[in-house]
Amino acid sequence: MEQKPDLKRNRIIIYACLCIIGIAAICVAAWGTGSGTAAGSVTKTPSTTEVIIPEDSSSSITYSSNMQKGGTPPGVYQGLVIKDLNGTFDPALAESWDISADAKVWTFHLVKDASWSDGVPFTCADVKFTNDYMKANNLTLAYVLHDVETVDCPDDNTAVVTLKTSYSGFLDQISRQPGITISPQHIWQNITDPQHYEDNQFIGTGPFVFDQDTAGYVRLLRNDAYYGKKAQVTGVVLKVITNPDSQVLALKNGEVDVVSDITPAVAESLKGEKNIAMYTINDTGAYEVAFNLGQYPSNITAFRKAMSHAVNRDLISSLFGTGRPTETTFLVPSLAGSYVNPADVGMYNYNLTEAREILKSAGFTWDNEGTLLSPDGKAVTLTIPMNTLSSDSNIQKIVSVLKNDWGTLGIKVSTVAYEDKKQYRKAVGANAVFIDSFPVTLHDDADALSDFAVTPLQETNYYNYNNARYNALLDSIHNTADQQAILRMAYQLQDILAEDIPTVPICTSDTIVAYRSDRFTGWDLGPGYYTVTDPRVLTNLTPVQ
Repeated sequence: MEQKPDLKRNRIIIYACLCIIGIAAICVAAWGTGSGTAAGSVTKTPSTTEVIIPEDSSSSITYSSNMQKGGTPPGVYQGLVIKDLNGTFDPALAESWDISADAKVWTFHLVKDASWSDGVPFTCADVKFTNDYMKANNLTLAYVLHDVETVDCPDDNTAVVTLKTSYSGFLDQISRQPGITISPQHIWQNITDPQHYEDNQFIGTGPFVFDQDTAGYVRLLRNDAYYGKKAQVTGVVLKVITNPDSQVLALKNGEVDVVSDITPAVAESLKGEKNIAMYTINDTGAYEVAFNLGQYPSNITAFRKAMSHAVNRDLISSLFGTGRPTETTFLVPSLAGSYVNPADVGMYNYNLTEAREILKSAGFTWDNEGTLLSPDGKAVTLTIPMNTLSSDSNIQKIVSVLKNDWGTLGIKVSTVAYEDKKQYRKAVGANAVFIDSFPVTLHDDADALSDFAVTPLQETNYYNYNNARYNALLDSIHNTADQQAILRMAYQLQDILAEDIPTVPICTSDTIVAYRSDRFTGWDLGPGYYTVTDPRVLTNLTPVQ
């Protein structure tokens, strides 16, 4: 997915949930107690499972530790808390937490029996070290902790985090993408050049420990000393399988046990296959028509409002084959829940006649050939930049529908593809409209509304949108821990978005998962768990006897 440019950064620390970077596909093989899988092999036994997750077109798996660029194997590192897809914050290395009334002081009560995978106890000193070391060495993800003034340790099991300013969304900041995890002080305190140091130990506190890796293959073992729920499988293997057809064939042949993110057509073809079951993880991706208010004609509110009525969400969603239309101003209803202002749902109804009337009232006209003319008499044309590196075919489907409807309004729409990501982002800034796809975890609560703000730390935003009242409301949200007050202000923010329309949500997409029902059960944990390699999913697997 193409993420917002200001969020797509090199990730030196795994998210509190999970992030796998730069691989074509991951095959996770978890073997049950007593299975004889040799090191470096993927010998099958009745209790072995392999998980395949399509990603990008790299030919090998490359990992790094918390302090370096790259991703980390699932279940190795942990943050203080973890945020579910349904917006719930679950304990991780912090079993509970308290918040001051002004949302400036956060006290985390740490688990008392956690240890690093090399046996060294985990304490508050590791939490403080992670913050201090990352900032001192100017590491990439230090920006996640930019709000933190100090981390104090009154005892080994208590971390007191004092922020520079009040911030109600701090839990969200450290747990959602990109989030932050805790690094071991005793490993990193003697590393003077973390930018060039290559960690091959991956010492973490999670339910799995790093064992070995070769080209396109990584093996993890169960952490038998883990303080929380221990996995029933004894290990995990991650292996590259680049071709989606090969992944499905391997599933059918019993060579692998789960394939994530299959297409609706493939899901249909797998119905009735012996020993293959499927489930759907709802609303894992989302799409929007994003306006660049710094470019004509998107700098005209009436134009944006007209275009908001020229997005056929039902048709686009039907072309996806999964997901559902999003009829809100920004937040995804299934994730944001009560944060969604019900008064603004359905603001952008699909109605080309209404779109035409809005344009006409704003001074737009049409020539004899039906071409839309701006108030100064120039033909309105739009170029939508496309990123050819993206494997997201849904964006192509969105553009095809928009070309047809916007063409009906007399707007000529063309696309330009960019292979270079920097050039693509430059083109996004130079054009009036672009199509964005994004992880739904960036659109799940009041703090997600920060995307439209201008603040001392965020001098501009993705949309070149700047509304003084909006900025002030968001600042007020960040300076209170009163949830009812936050909810009221979140509604006001959405009212402003409904009026100004810097973006138009389109729809969400789902992730369809197929797995071998004759090997393991426990894949589908229900709402809140949006990836098959979530450590909580892997620890929930039960071998089929």
